[in-house]
Amino acid sequence: MKAIYAGERGSFAELAAREYFGRKRRIEQVELFEDVFNDVTKCPGVQGIVPIENTRAGSVHRNYDMLLESGCSIVGELYLKIGQFLIANKTATPRNVRRVLSHPQALAQCRTYLRAHPEMKPVETVNTAAAVKTIKEDRSLDSAAIASMQAAIDFDMKILARNIQDDKNNMTRFLILSRRPNRSMAKGIPVKSSIVFSMRNIPGALFRSLAVFSLRDIDLYKIESRPMFGQGFQYLFYLDFEGSATAEKQRHALNHLQEMTSFYRFLGSYPVGRQVAPVYGRR
Repeated sequence: MKAIYAGERGSFAELAAREYFGRKRRIEQVELFEDVFNDVTKCPGVQGIVPIENTRAGSVHRNYDMLLESGCSIVGELYLKIGQFLIANKTATPRNVRRVLSHPQALAQCRTYLRAHPEMKPVETVNTAAAVKTIKEDRSLDSAAIASMQAAIDFDMKILARNIQDDKNNMTRFLILSRRPNRSMAKGIPVKSSIVFSMRNIPGALFRSLAVFSLRDIDLYKIESRPMFGQGFQYLFYLDFEGSATAEKQRHALNHLQEMTSFYRFLGSYPVGRQVAPVYGRR
């Protein structure tokens, strides 16, 4: 079995993949998040890892949409501590930088730094490590990238500024994707589950849907709303809650919920993720 992530070597997705899967799993890169979802659904022996939310920049909305569109199941999660670095070619200097390339999420995580340097124009790219690769290939001296320290190491680049993210406790949550849901999990470990649903157009529908969990003392971790494609101002709700969907009170809550929903899909039950800081180094 192999694992895949989207982006270049040195991207945060690669760092998260190596922290989660370790050295026993073959890890490969693809170009886009969509490629991760597509490959996971087509290949039984492939698992993928994608970012889903950040403590500063919020949710990665396209990946929420792809969860539903692809049919992938969530089988795990990881919380990766994110340090953002301003990276440039060896002879570049901070005073010469006029463009800063990075993924939109990384740029959003560094708003305070960029506001303090109005001469640096943010430029969006497909991912952080790809931004480093671009300025290296262009040999640009007036451009820098925001990315991980590992990207600076992998592309042999210069670090102009360290830990420029707004939140020094900056974390990104990554989801582990598989073609099939977990069949079993070790007993005694904390578990969470994820679902997506939409509700019938009745008064108090959202309150009633959440009440099925409250009545059974089931903790809710997160709710995320996304517009339904082609349905005007109607919404899907992605919900993370405590426990396995097969446990008795969770099973009863989900049965009760489905009495009120117009659409429902189970996304997976999986171990609650651990928080890790990446280990940087040459490879």
